[in-house]
This record gives sequence, C-alpha cells and structure tokens, in this order.
Amino acid sequence: MVRYERIDHTADLGIRVFGQTPAELFEHAGFALFDCITDITRIAVQEKRSFSLQRDSLEELLVEWLNELLFVYDTEQMLFASFSVTLPTCMSLRATVGGEQYRTGAHVIKKYIKAATYHNLAITCCQGIWQATIVFDV
Repeated sequence: MVRYERIDHTADLGIRVFGQTPAELFEHAGFALFDCITDITRIAVQEKRSFSLQRDSLEELLVEWLNELLFVYDTEQMLFASFSVTLPTCMSLRATVGGEQYRTGAHVIKKYIKAATYHNLAITCCQGIWQATIVFDV
C-alpha cells in the first residue's frame, strides 16, 4: 500500500494519506509530513520523543498531531523518520517518534510547512482502507 500521495492544490500543499487502521493512517501522515519537508531516507533515528494528545474528534486529533510534530521541528529543529502510534480511543493518541536534529549538509529542506489546516480536511474509511485528505499551509 502507498503511504501517501500529493494532490493538486492552488496555493498550499495537499496530500492524501492511506492506512489499514486509523493508527497506521496517523503514522503515515507523520511520515508524509517529513517526507515533504526533506529527504526522509537521510534522517537517522538517534532520538525518540513521546506524544500524548486528546481532542474532540479524529479530524481534530490528526491536525493536532501534525501540528505538534511541526512545533517540535520548528522549535528544536528535529526531523522525524519513524512513527509508532496507538489510538486508545478515537479521540486520543499516544505516539513515539524517532529522528535527529537538522544538520546542514546532511539534510536539505525541500519545503517549508507552517501548519496543518482544517481546509478540505477529511478522514474516511472505504473497503477497509482509511484515507485522510490534509492541506498544509506553506
């Protein structure tokens, strides 16, 4: 299964993410975020971080998840390449991510992403495949 694909969007960056479970969908969304930012294959897993989030809906949880990852990237210059997510309920998330700090020469930033947005946000499940459409403000 393909983890994600880019979709056309006039001003921002749109992606469609796929997963066999909601938790895998969130893992693939994290992967897609950092794959859009940099060459994710060049990120070594040298540090791990844990996240615990709770929101009022699965959609809000997805946006919060991606924006939390972006916050750590923006404030600590951390790039992530591994994502392990559990969803104890449809409104809570626990995750462990792995990566390393940005290093000039080792990492090239392809795209500056400001935030995950609610614009055109959708999470659906069709024939056992979970799918999310996400638009990032760039």
